[in-house]
Amino acid sequence: DLWPLISKEVQCVYYEALLAARDEAPAAVARFAAAFLAAAPGRAEEEVLAAAGIGEGSRWDWEALARPYGSRVFADAAQFTSWLRSHLERDVAQARRGNVRGPLKAALDVLRDLRNEIRLAVDHGGLSGHSHRTELEGWYTPLNAYLSIGPPAGRVEEMLALMEAGVLEVSLPGIRVTAAEGREGEGAGFVGTSALVPGVRVRAGALIEARLPEMDLRRTDDPLLRCLLASGQCRPYRIQDHETGGLAVTRSFHLLDAGGTAHRRRFAYGVPTESVHWVTAAGIRPGVGSVTLEDSDAIAGAVLALPAPA
Repeated sequence: DLWPLISKEVQCVYYEALLAARDEAPAAVARFAAAFLAAAPGRAEEEVLAAAGIGEGSRWDWEALARPYGSRVFADAAQFTSWLRSHLERDVAQARRGNVRGPLKAALDVLRDLRNEIRLAVDHGGLSGHSHRTELEGWYTPLNAYLSIGPPAGRVEEMLALMEAGVLEVSLPGIRVTAAEGREGEGAGFVGTSALVPGVRVRAGALIEARLPEMDLRRTDDPLLRCLLASGQCRPYRIQDHETGGLAVTRSFHLLDAGGTAHRRRFAYGVPTESVHWVTAAGIRPGVGSVTLEDSDAIAGAVLALPAPA
């Protein structure tokens, strides 16, 4: 099971940074880390935390991080905006503490640091089809993205400034958008509603889809991929009974045709192979072995090693 190990390491880094920020001696922090890592989840962990003087209010809470507004229901859009501004201001303050000495950001950086290790476990069918669909794609990947990917603190401050100036109006949380017919004085458009702000409707004349679309070979508009799929020269990647939208490739990045045969002169990597490989859109980090660069280097070497066409 991967999640207990990931959670344990994230929490351990958080508590180590928390104790260091309290000026605990490095030896004491190391002893705590050893005891915490050895403790079973539950009472044993709580005893280690209590012995270190880490009270309930300072303890790690995945649920609070994943859903910071909890079960709250907002009276109106203004109340939500006020809460959001306060939340973003707190987040900026945490970011300004850094990802080494700041306990929260140091811990969340572990999610990025572990990406390559997680890839070793989940790439190329490392999980069952059910686990890949429900636990990786449906839960962990969105959680990882929400907590470890985002704009720098300066951009968040710029957003706050635009909100303060009345230039930017934030939409409703958990918004659901539907097409709306025209009515007296207004043309057709879109209406946004949210269960967290009941009774409030936001209307707009245009809707811009700004999110990166999920990779799906079966629905792509790319003419090359559509042609390859239609002619049986490629196929969607399948994990047991779960067919993904990723482009099926071998471990050496060779394209697989509809019958499962690898093409020795065709290679694919990166975003089109999402689900064969995990988090292919992640950026390159300094000082870390980048999967994007290493994979491209391996493909370049393989291409150069191919014999010249007869």
